[in-house]
Amino acid sequence: MLPNIQQVIEHLNIDIDLFWEKLESSDYKKQLSHIDKIIICQSLLGDSRQEIASKLNLSEQNIRDRLSKYIYPKIAAALQLEQENIAGNWVLILNCLLDPNNIYKLNPAPQLNNDNFQGSFGRQVFLYPPHQEIVKLQISGTKFYQQGLYYQAAKCFIWSWKQEREIYQIGNPEILIYINNSLLEYKQALLKSRNIKIYTVAVVVPFHHNQGHIAAEILRGIAQIQLQVNLPIFDKLSLDQEINLDDIKPEIFFNLNQTNSPIALKILIVNDPNNLYNPYNQTAETLATLASKLNLIAVVGHYSSEMTEKALQFYSQQGLVLVNSSSTSNQLSHISPGESLSFFRLTTQDNINALGLASYLQATFAVKGVKKVAIIYNQNSSYSRSYKKSFQSELSKYPEQFLFLAECGYISENYYQIQSYLENLAANDVDIIIVIPDGGLEPNSLDNAGLISRLNLNQCLIAGSATFYQENILYWLHERQQYNLINPDKCQIIACIPWHWQSHENGCHSDNNISQQFCQIGTQLWGEENLTWRSATAFDSVLIIMRILERYPIEDSHSLLVHSNQYFKEQRQQVQGVTGIIAFHANGDRIQPPTEIVGVQWNAQQQKWQWNLIVHRCS
Repeated sequence: MLPNIQQVIEHLNIDIDLFWEKLESSDYKKQLSHIDKIIICQSLLGDSRQEIASKLNLSEQNIRDRLSKYIYPKIAAALQLEQENIAGNWVLILNCLLDPNNIYKLNPAPQLNNDNFQGSFGRQVFLYPPHQEIVKLQISGTKFYQQGLYYQAAKCFIWSWKQEREIYQIGNPEILIYINNSLLEYKQALLKSRNIKIYTVAVVVPFHHNQGHIAAEILRGIAQIQLQVNLPIFDKLSLDQEINLDDIKPEIFFNLNQTNSPIALKILIVNDPNNLYNPYNQTAETLATLASKLNLIAVVGHYSSEMTEKALQFYSQQGLVLVNSSSTSNQLSHISPGESLSFFRLTTQDNINALGLASYLQATFAVKGVKKVAIIYNQNSSYSRSYKKSFQSELSKYPEQFLFLAECGYISENYYQIQSYLENLAANDVDIIIVIPDGGLEPNSLDNAGLISRLNLNQCLIAGSATFYQENILYWLHERQQYNLINPDKCQIIACIPWHWQSHENGCHSDNNISQQFCQIGTQLWGEENLTWRSATAFDSVLIIMRILERYPIEDSHSLLVHSNQYFKEQRQQVQGVTGIIAFHANGDRIQPPTEIVGVQWNAQQQKWQWNLIVHRCS
């Protein structure tokens, strides 16, 4: 088979032999010559008439004559199109051949978008910036990706990446992922010839929660580790001779690979509606069904504990590993043994988080008399209930220090209902308010948390769970600062989270080399303060998958599940990650997961509010 015909099969996934048969059987009886077939192939691959003429040592007029007299009539007849519509319009011809419902499409790609499922390798964008020129570039990239024109897609995505960084001083992680995916598709045949295997991982994020901020935080960690894995591969392929990789390559770079067996990572981004009231998780069910067609080896997600619990049954039934970077509910520690084989949780469960927060409060108020404590949470959220129960249990150990007032379980309701509760707390001189928003299941929850954080209830301390750690809190405080409605020296807002970039043990300036490298590269891509715990645990989620891929001959999702369980749960091996040492119990919970106490503080030099580390580790 000629190289150009082979390229059409490998790069465009078109059944070219079937296309020849259809062309030969058309009403236009003139048979295609060998030269005609080469012209068709090169045109489908994007060459101009001038380029084809040069390669075939023919005149451009000769190429034009062959197209108009023999090739276009046959294609028009075969595809049942008007010749005047397809003449010179190879994009239209290509779209017809690449249509998933067309008989010429080899291994038609699964449809990733319907009423119950949204997924993208690069065919659509979820995080559009408020800049029309950048949006146009991103849309062009998605259209090229849909057509299988991956070089053009990569170029458009890179241009939009550069412009977004120049204008907003921060990269778009979703676009960086699509750049990597496009380059892998563009060089798929070459990667295969060099025995470099591409592994596909799905990451499920809630784009509709908090205007996409949570999704962006998670995707920063995913995009960063994908870039660190793939850039050395791109260097091996000398891809920088065709694509300016300096546009995406950080000046300070570290190779994560610990073996001589290079791998490449392709990422499927999936939107999770995060709907608490769905009878089951349709996103997870569809993704699990598509897993074999998409060659998925693992899933990273979901964000909320409720969605993770619903999703796990579908992944375990398909033998898929689910690595979770953000769900903390204690209920996930008690899943069935069969489901636990698929489950690996990177973040810190509620009972340990609650212990950390309670320990900090006990130490802080050790000699200051009895303090009145109120709790505001979402009674509809299993996560919020789980955290509240764990915290009450821990703080109840110090009855001589803390007195619980009436609790409020309707943080997700109308704010005026909460306001009456807060007024009652103010009348009772509350000292500490514990705020436990849900994971974006009900939109009012986070909004009300922000309103609570802006209150000044007799200088009380406001303490929150990891879901309370949001940029929104800083924005709301900044708004009040502008009107002199808050005293920066008296603001008392804290949260207990799994990781912070200032961490003494696992931060940017700690002895943890992986964390140092994560911060150095992440600072270049996103900015130091945009490296949140959600980015770090997402990075580590892919890192543990990568370490298994390096150690074992993984062929599919089932072999990854088998070796992950053997390595982590049976042999009790561990991996150094950004968030510290990563090891797992048999039920999928992390052994000795980290906790950090952070607080909102005013930076007078930069004139802004920040989440800063207060104590380096709780026990």
